[in-house]
Amino acid sequence: MPINSNLSILASFLCVVLTIVIFEKTPIDLRVQDRFYHPVRGWRIDAQAPMPRLIFYQGPKWVLVAFVLALVACMLVPGLPLDARQAGFLITCIVVAPITAWFIKRQTGVLYPCYVDRYGGTEPYRTLFESIPRVPGRVRGRGFPAAHCSGAFALMSLYFVMPPHLQWAGLAFGMATGWIVGIYQMLKGVHYLSHTIVTMFLVWTIILVLSRLYGF
Repeated sequence: MPINSNLSILASFLCVVLTIVIFEKTPIDLRVQDRFYHPVRGWRIDAQAPMPRLIFYQGPKWVLVAFVLALVACMLVPGLPLDARQAGFLITCIVVAPITAWFIKRQTGVLYPCYVDRYGGTEPYRTLFESIPRVPGRVRGRGFPAAHCSGAFALMSLYFVMPPHLQWAGLAFGMATGWIVGIYQMLKGVHYLSHTIVTMFLVWTIILVLSRLYGF
C-alpha cells in the first residue's frame, strides 16, 4: 500500500483528531509545560535571548526562504537535481502548511502558555474546546496549531522527491527539524506539547493530499 493511499490520509487525519481528544481530556499539556517553567526564574529559554532566537526562530525562516528560492531555480533551470514537478510540490507544501496553520489558529482562540496565570500570565488556562467559543470581553489567543514549526514540518515532503533509499531520511529530516523548532517554542512558553503534535500530523496530512494531487 503506498504511503499516500486514501487509508494513509485518513489515518493521518484521525491522528490529529485522536491527539486533540487525548489532550482535551487529560492534563498532559500542563504536566509537560510545568517542566519548562519556574515561578522565579521563568521559562527555560528567554524568548528574547539573541542566540537561541537566531538559531531556532529567525534562522529556520531564512533557511526556508533560501530553500524556496533554490526550488524556484529548479523549476526554471533544466538539469538541476529536482525537476519542475518535484520543486513545485515542495514549494506548495512549504507554503500551504503554514497558511493552513495560520488560518486555523485565528479561529481557535487558544492562548499561549505565557499568557496563562499558571505561568505568570493573567488569563485562566483553557483547553481547545473551551477556547473556541467567542465570548465578549474574553481574551483570545493564536496558539493552536503551531504555525512556526509547520514550515519546518513541511520538509517531511522531501520523502516524495528523494531517491528510494533516502526517502525515509527525508521524512526523518523534516520531522526532526519540526520538533527542534517546536520544542524551542515550548521552552520559551509559546506552545504546548499538543500544539506541536497536532501540527505534525496536520502537516503530514496536507503533504499526503498534495502528493496525490502532484501525482506521486
